[in-house]
Amino acid sequence: MKTETSPFSRTCYNPGVDVLIIPEAEREIEAMKVLGPRSGTWGAIVGHKRGSRFIVEKVMPAGSPGTAPDERMVAGLDRIWPGGVIGIVVVRPDAALKRAVLGPAWYGKLVLQWTGPAKAPVLSPSVVEFERKFLLAPLPFAPAAKEKDHE
Repeated sequence: MKTETSPFSRTCYNPGVDVLIIPEAEREIEAMKVLGPRSGTWGAIVGHKRGSRFIVEKVMPAGSPGTAPDERMVAGLDRIWPGGVIGIVVVRPDAALKRAVLGPAWYGKLVLQWTGPAKAPVLSPSVVEFERKFLLAPLPFAPAAKEKDHE
């Protein structure tokens, strides 16, 4: 549901920002799909930012339905991967998980959200922004690299 008051309704603060998922992380996402995570499952995204691009290197399942990442957990993950936790992946999040993601611990971080039916989920990237309140601004995926001709 996209409405003007929805936290999902506006475009990113920087239209040049996009998301690149490296092949290993893409396989991890595909594996999660095969495992069929329940609604409310979430995980950490490890990677880095280069310029205005989020580069996703690893997607690690971390939380089960009914739980939400708190600031202590985020700090613990940051001790393991200093500066490497660039976001969170959420599977059809419930209201409590959405509230946890739309807070200061995730400001400026990437959110990969699975929506739609479990058999055919859709992965949508966004970034947590603040404009009088925390909200998610949609991001595009990076364009596919062009194959070079090999002679």
